[in-house]
Amino acid sequence: MNNHETSDSLKKMVVIVYASQTGNAMDAAERIGRDAERRGCPVAVVSIDEFDATSLPCEENVIFVVSTTGQGDTPDPMKAFWKHLLQRSLSHDWLKGVRYAVFGLGDSGYQKYNFVAKKLDKRLRDLGAVAIIERGLGDDQHPSGYEGALDPWMSSLWNALYRYNPDLLPRVSTVSDLDSLKMKIGGARSMCPGKFSHEKTRPDYFLKVINNYSLCEDGSETDVRYLKFEAISSSIYYHVGDVLEVLPEQSHVAVDAFLKLCNMDPELYIRFTIEIREMRSRRYL
Repeated sequence: MNNHETSDSLKKMVVIVYASQTGNAMDAAERIGRDAERRGCPVAVVSIDEFDATSLPCEENVIFVVSTTGQGDTPDPMKAFWKHLLQRSLSHDWLKGVRYAVFGLGDSGYQKYNFVAKKLDKRLRDLGAVAIIERGLGDDQHPSGYEGALDPWMSSLWNALYRYNPDLLPRVSTVSDLDSLKMKIGGARSMCPGKFSHEKTRPDYFLKVINNYSLCEDGSETDVRYLKFEAISSSIYYHVGDVLEVLPEQSHVAVDAFLKLCNMDPELYIRFTIEIREMRSRRYL
C-alpha cells in the first residue's frame, strides 16, 4: 500500500512516514494506513528516505512511525531527514500549522528505550508543530509486542483527528474504546438473552489474552488449555460460585485477511440465521 507521491499530492491527506531498520516500523505504518482507509481517510504511506523534508511545513497531518536501533541509534533511512531537522537555520515556527503524531518502536530492555521517537517528538514541538495526541511507545517486551501499545494509540488518534476535522474521517465513531466494547457485548448477548446479568452493580470486565497453550500431550483426544488474562479496564472482583462468561473478539489482522480473501466490504453487515430441525429415529421391534 506504499504510495510514493509528490508533496503537492500529499497535502490534503494524512501522511504516514516510517523510519524502519528491519521492517517492523514499515509493518506498523502500513497497518495504520489500512486502518485509516477503512475509516474513509485519504492516506499515503511513505518511507522517510523518500519523503522530502523541505516539504514538511506544507503538510497538515503527519504521522511518524520510527524505530530505535542499537543503543538509541537512528535508523539508517532516517539519518538525512534528522540531519535536516537539526539545522540551526530552522525557526521556532518553521512547522507552524503542522499537526503530527509519533509512534515509536523500541525495547524497554535497553537504557535508551524508544530514544528516537522521544527526540523526534521534542524536535517537532520545538519547530512549532502541534501534537495531535501524546506519542505512543511500542515495547518489544510487552506480551503482545509493540501492538500492545499500537491498538489503543490508534483509537485515540482517530478520535482526536475526527474532533479536529470530521470530514477527514467520515467513518469514525466518537464513542470511547470501552463504550465500543460494551456495544459489541450487547450485540453478542442479544443472541442469547439468558446470559444477561441481573446484578447491575457488577460491571463487565475487559481482558486481553496474554498466554494461551495446551496442557495436553501431543495426539491427545482432549484439549485442556492454560489461559492467562490481563485486565485492561479495571481490577476484577469475584466470589466463590461466580460464573465466567467469555465473549471473544477476533484479531483485526485475521479479520482483514478474511475480508480481503473473500473480497468483502468491511462496512457490510451480514446476518446469519441457522435453522436446526430436530431429527428423531424410530426403533422397530
